Amino acid sequence: MAKANGSGKGFFILIAIVVAVGGYLLVRAGGSPEAPELAPVALSGGDVAADMSSGTALGPEDAPAVIMEFADFLCPHCRQFNALSGKLLRQNYGSSGDMRWISFDFPLWPESWAPAIAAQCAKRQGKYWEMKDLLYARVDSWRRESNPNRKFVDYARDLGMDADAFKSCVDGQETLAAVQASKAYGESLGISSTPTIYFNGEPYTLTGPDYGYGGLEERIKAAAAGE
Repeated sequence: MAKANGSGKGFFILIAIVVAVGGYLLVRAGGSPEAPELAPVALSGGDVAADMSSGTALGPEDAPAVIMEFADFLCPHCRQFNALSGKLLRQNYGSSGDMRWISFDFPLWPESWAPAIAAQCAKRQGKYWEMKDLLYARVDSWRRESNPNRKFVDYARDLGMDADAFKSCVDGQETLAAVQASKAYGESLGISSTPTIYFNGEPYTLTGPDYGYGGLEERIKAAAAGE
């Protein structure tokens, strides 16, 4: 009986050694059962100055109606605004000459910086607006990822971008300063929540069942008519 117990104990010790050695070799080979967590980003503006040019603009500079949007990719109201009013207004008036839309990334949470950096990386390839829409539409897919950049690279491929260049950009946090400047500009205006909308330099309150579309459209038309 004692011999049997000893043999059984020896068997389990052997299994433990095999598992340990296998794990060591896996690590040495560069393999990992889980992707590494995303490196932390600098959450404050640091020495980056507020810069209005850090916003992403659509429409001519001399448009009579200028809308500035400050948004966080994890803000549910921002997602609602983008899905309803924002996307439609940009679609209907972005090339009309009557409206200039400027989007500012304004991350409020530590987890909000990665998608903002990704959107700015997409901007380098002329795909900011498309990435912005995807980040909002698929937020439930990436928001709980320890490293959402993996998802963002997939989105870049979906949008026909150079995925390798995009991956290098997001992994290296190459557009962090642009996001910091964008947020610093919002803070210089006293903004502390999202979504915040400005119409021709004045704060605009989003109201109505369409979450601002009707009211903003009326103002765009009035501005175009010189009223």
